Amino acid sequence: METSNTDKWADFLAKLTFDDIPAEVVKQTKMHVLDTIGCTLGGYALDWGKKVTAVGRDLGGKPEATVFGSGDRLHCANAAYVNGKMSNILDMDETLYQTRHVGGVPLFSALSVGERVEATGKDVLLATVLAYDLGARSALCGSIWRPDPEKGVVSSVYGSSGFNTLASAVSAAKIFGFDREQMANVMGIAAYLATGAIESKFSFTPPANFNKSADMGWFCLGGIMAALCAKNGYVGDPSILDGPRGLVALLGALEFDDDTFVAELGELWYIMDAGFKPYPTCRWFHNGIGLLENIIKEYNLKPEDIERIVINTHPLGITLPTYVAGDKWAESTNRDLWFSQFSLAYALACTVYGIIPGPEWAKEETLNRPDIAEMTKKVTHGEHPDAVRMAATWSGHPGKLFSQPPVSIEVISRKGSFTADSTDIPGDSWNPRAKLSYDQIVAKFRNNAAYVLSDAKIDGIIETVENLDRVKSLNDLTGLLAE
Repeated sequence: METSNTDKWADFLAKLTFDDIPAEVVKQTKMHVLDTIGCTLGGYALDWGKKVTAVGRDLGGKPEATVFGSGDRLHCANAAYVNGKMSNILDMDETLYQTRHVGGVPLFSALSVGERVEATGKDVLLATVLAYDLGARSALCGSIWRPDPEKGVVSSVYGSSGFNTLASAVSAAKIFGFDREQMANVMGIAAYLATGAIESKFSFTPPANFNKSADMGWFCLGGIMAALCAKNGYVGDPSILDGPRGLVALLGALEFDDDTFVAELGELWYIMDAGFKPYPTCRWFHNGIGLLENIIKEYNLKPEDIERIVINTHPLGITLPTYVAGDKWAESTNRDLWFSQFSLAYALACTVYGIIPGPEWAKEETLNRPDIAEMTKKVTHGEHPDAVRMAATWSGHPGKLFSQPPVSIEVISRKGSFTADSTDIPGDSWNPRAKLSYDQIVAKFRNNAAYVLSDAKIDGIIETVENLDRVKSLNDLTGLLAE
């Protein structure tokens, strides 16, 4: 009898130890940890971070886990909720193959439950990399996109990031030390606590809102709830990763790639492909921002030099209603944080004015700057001539369909017209032309953390994360995370 996907994953998750993780995967996971902590602190620095922190205080609970920034001590599920939600406020957290966020969900569950049970740094790294792998493979294999020879792309429309609830659950379960049966149980419980297929609502019905397309904090909370339920004897669906009514239905996918989902478990690690975002905005915009940044630097362009910016990309990156609304930035009376993150024009305007990517892009004074609003009027965009053809003839995995969309840019200025084009998205770890160096990730972390912490604490966090596999008490790290 063939082993089911659920059984394969439960067995893999329960048996794997830290010593089974290759050194390069451990190193990459540490960078992911540092980047995620920085995104969370950057989110806390904003007024919206304080609102999320207030929700955490309302939830309260046993003081067993730390909230980043405030230092509040809450029940582990509630602390993970706050940290997870804050990590996505800047929209600067990890994104895989341009279209899916696994983000910090695996880490926050591991850390919060880890504090509760006095886990080690090795435990947190192991739980994080395993949970990321489940989340990433689920997202990849249950993609809502498929290439189409006539339309270019077809979509199920009703996507869901519910895979993150499962990722959170197995992260917590690994910290709790669950055996194979408990691992199967926790996944079967977590799926029933996952969010529905509502992502398209955000993209198709502006204005944008603070929930965005998914709530990263809720994934953390739901996953830990599932782990606590399993720990206390709840029984979950024993075949949740199998069949047309299982994970594929949860994700709202057109179909599911069962082969890739379980291929090379323990040998091929998807955290090695994680995309570290250099800019606090929708991942669709990063390629164009990088091209503009390079042109400005190479030709020493000043804001007053620029007369027009023309950018062309895949139509999905510019024609979804929320993106269209965001590009009317200068006309809008609702210049909210989350609205800015889905405005290509706003992102390019911030780049023109040399605003350091991070909390500075999200500050109220930046959002309401008249010169930035005026600059957005100079931005126009359209469809790249190769975009639809490249998608229609895509021969790679469907889950990677938008991992290299073509982007071209022309900057018309007083000094002349300058053009550039690329299919490389800055920060993609799987792409040697685009991956961020360790020093760049550290610089990003320092900038985000500097709004909250002293230089001494920032240095301490960097050193602690670099040596996380030697940390015996998580307090060595969490004790540094409060202002």
